[in-house]
Formats: sequence, structure tokens, C-alpha cells
Amino acid sequence: MIEDLKIINGNLELEFDKYTYLYTVTVDNNINSLEFTYSLADNTYIDIRDNYLDKEENLVYIDVYNNEEVSTYTFYVYKENIEEVSGIDNYLASLEVKNEDVTSLYKIQILSISMFLIIVIIYAIIFRRKRWKK
Repeated sequence: MIEDLKIINGNLELEFDKYTYLYTVTVDNNINSLEFTYSLADNTYIDIRDNYLDKEENLVYIDVYNNEEVSTYTFYVYKENIEEVSGIDNYLASLEVKNEDVTSLYKIQILSISMFLIIVIIYAIIFRRKRWKK
């Protein structure tokens, strides 16, 4: 059994627990394989499979052998571009809320309904006038 495990060149979403067998890892886009440090229980050895990260989403497996028992840890590895954020003020400065877009949609709806009602009223007046003349 793996007693402790750390990933040197990636971010393990959950802290390693020897009884948890599924993990999510994010790595920088230029990483080609995971680098592990680990400690094993006595009479245990491991085999790391599919440790080449050639796609944006990868699966890496660690098979743990202890006498006749085999356990497999699965790592879902996602490559991403990790950008350093210089400050939140830079993003807030460019944030603008335009009420015009919201109110103009509201105005268009009111205007449309008003125009429809005006047309119906005019049509009713003209239709009744013709009816009164008969």
C-alpha cells in the first residue's frame, strides 16, 4: 500500500489518502509526465502506467502490488495554461455594466406592445366607422 504520495510537477486536487483511489490533477501545459514522490508499506511495489501527457485530458495509473493483492490509483490529469494574475484591480478596472443594454431591451418590448395596441385600436375605430355608415 502507498503510505504517502505527492506530485512534484502538478496540483493534486485532494490531499492523498491511501484509501482514496481516484484523483484529479492539473498540470501546466508544458508538462509531459507526472513526477511522484511516495513511500510504500513493506513488501509492496508499484507500477506506473500511461504516464505520458500528450493530450489536454490524460489518465495515469499506479498499480500497487502487495503479495497477492493489487490496487490501482487513477489520476485524471488535465493540462492547462496557468497564468499569473498581477492583481484583481486590473480586471475590475475593465469591468463595465451597461444598463443601456438591459433597458433598451425592456424599451423595445414596451414599444412593440404599445405599437400593437395602437394598431388594434386604429383598426377597431376604422372598422366601427364603416359599420356605423351602413
